[in-house]
Amino acid sequence: MELYEDNYILVRRLVPGLQDLDGAYVSRVSGTADLHLRVLEQTPYTTSLSLTHVFRRPDAAAAQPDLQLRIYHDARAGEVLPETDVTHFDLWGGRQPERKSLEWRWELNRFLNRWLRYCLNEGHGFSPAYAPAETG
Repeated sequence: MELYEDNYILVRRLVPGLQDLDGAYVSRVSGTADLHLRVLEQTPYTTSLSLTHVFRRPDAAAAQPDLQLRIYHDARAGEVLPETDVTHFDLWGGRQPERKSLEWRWELNRFLNRWLRYCLNEGHGFSPAYAPAETG
């Protein structure tokens, strides 16, 4: 549970007003890829969101990683949702464990933890004061 609690703390540092957000947001830091956040669902006790870096390349834009997260406000925990498509990652040396298995959850949540630290170190952040991103 410590990993899930640490993920919650890191998400709250990245998005201090998470429970007040609705819609899509972009964090832009000079010299880094844009970080996109989209609130998928808000309930009194949980928030589901999508978080991804968007890399601009000459041929197209690439969104990676594109993680779906659930934040449990009452339990103060955060995790990667099993619906997240991670087929483009090679976290398991060419094999893919069964979704929702302990191995799958452990590796993805360890990855989330490292990635959130990376995003914070880059200077990314979101708050209700930011205007929602233009969609469409």
